[in-house]
Amino acid sequence: MALRLSFVLCLAALVQLFGCPFLAVPLQETPIKVSVVIEASNEATQVHHTSTMPGGSLLGALRRLQHTDSDFKFTVTEDPDYGHYLESVNGVAGSETDHTYWQILTDVHGDLTPIDVGVGCYSPKAYEHITLKLTTW
Repeated sequence: MALRLSFVLCLAALVQLFGCPFLAVPLQETPIKVSVVIEASNEATQVHHTSTMPGGSLLGALRRLQHTDSDFKFTVTEDPDYGHYLESVNGVAGSETDHTYWQILTDVHGDLTPIDVGVGCYSPKAYEHITLKLTTW
């Protein structure tokens, strides 16, 4: 017990003396390029946007894209149990009346596949193609 206490006190003294570089290791983030395609009608009108991001969540990438591209706008709603979900893209909102919602798809080996987590939890990979598609349920 005394040995543990001595170790903790020595560690605390070292942290105060030298700082704490071993506890505050900076993340080495390499910017990645992500392509976003928006499909909002039956005619499959596609609008392409590209964002470079340092890593992180799709929500962060979309926010960066919104700040750098005036033609791209989106809104999210935060559910206390399920987190963020896309509410609208470029002024087009999902609708309970029309049974529509914004589905998020990723291009996996040429096939569009729904992501398995929400926009706030999904981490795009470098050069990934993300499709935001207004979908009917």
